[in-house]
Amino acid sequence: MKSILKEIPVEAIQLDDENPRLRFSKIERGIKNWTQENMMEEIQDSPVFNRLFDSIHEYGVIDPIWVYDLANGSYQVIEGNMRVTVLRELIKKKIPSSGGINYKSVRAHVVPNSTSQVDLEVQKAILQTGKTPWGAFNEAAHIYNLFWKNKISIEDIASMLGKSRSYIDNEIDNFKFYLEFIEYGKKKGDYEVDPKKYSFFKDAPGTIKQKFFKSPVSRKNYFELITPNKNGITRIPSVSLKGGLRTFGKIVEDDAILKKFLNDARMTVDDAFLEFTEKNYLSKLPWIKKIPSVSKSMNKLNKFERKKIFENPESKKTLTDLYKELKKFFK
Repeated sequence: MKSILKEIPVEAIQLDDENPRLRFSKIERGIKNWTQENMMEEIQDSPVFNRLFDSIHEYGVIDPIWVYDLANGSYQVIEGNMRVTVLRELIKKKIPSSGGINYKSVRAHVVPNSTSQVDLEVQKAILQTGKTPWGAFNEAAHIYNLFWKNKISIEDIASMLGKSRSYIDNEIDNFKFYLEFIEYGKKKGDYEVDPKKYSFFKDAPGTIKQKFFKSPVSRKNYFELITPNKNGITRIPSVSLKGGLRTFGKIVEDDAILKKFLNDARMTVDDAFLEFTEKNYLSKLPWIKKIPSVSKSMNKLNKFERKKIFENPESKKTLTDLYKELKKFFK
């Protein structure tokens, strides 16, 4: 994207209220329109704000921010809300700079006013990818908006972002389900926007998507499993840890155990998985499935082939060892 790198005054910069984090916090808190002060308060609540504050106080802003030229002497943040908020706080509190750093201006990639809204959205999606912990969430939100709000085809979005068509398609579906999850939480009245929860949709195993993402009723069942119940217990508390979503993904193929788990609020994922492994013990021994084909192939061997196999020292040893084990097995 065309831009000019230059120093601009902090007082001329407006924060971006379309940032996904702010957008969903606005939904959560029932705010119709953000003021610059509202946004600053929200950004300062971030767990990483104080670390960035200390860093900028000591070293200044290392990475230039990105802004859109509003053509009236002011600029709109494309990427860099938190850095601008830190600079505003340093100016407001009149904290002296270290090493002669000027907090009243910042280096910025300035995108011209002639840039289309679609190009700005694409740039946001690219820039905000990887910014923890909102990276995956931000990217998905932008992809979703490019498709539904800006009416850009999946093929074009994939080309713009350098992603596969299937990746874009999945992200649109994942984020749609996440939005549904937010509405579910709002009705329950106990939900806070948490970017980490997006991983329950993005990283859900295929078995879970097949079982739970196909209908509103099944999705509601899923939402109940990943949020605290009336006893304050979250049945599936994490994605990757033991007893979490990935473990749960292994048991959902067994309808009987899944039904038991859904009907018994006291049953943990680990309990269900233990029952699953005991019931499906042979599934842990994949070599057993190969025995019929090996046996069939051996039955087809002629005398010459059998002789050649037995003349080979490695094959002879393998068959001898197998014979010994089979004798033990049938005792």
